Amino acid sequence: NGFRIQLYESSSSDKVNSVIKKYKKQMKDSLYVIFEAPVYKLHYGNYSKKYEAEKIMKQLRQNGFKNIWIVRSRIEYKHLYESRE
Repeated sequence: NGFRIQLYESSSSDKVNSVIKKYKKQMKDSLYVIFEAPVYKLHYGNYSKKYEAEKIMKQLRQNGFKNIWIVRSRIEYKHLYESRE
């Protein structure tokens, strides 16, 4: 388990897909759609430590993202251990 940043939520899958298309161009890390009936949630990133997610959330807020918050989530560890050459 780890942390992700929730960027958006909606009861419409079409709206979430539209937001994904918009954000994909701006975001460096992975985007995930989580469905918890009746809401689709758009999560960003894979962070094993909360302070890592807080750092990225601060940067996102400086870039104009509002109403975003950190959520606990199962994360993909393969991203955390890739070589950073």
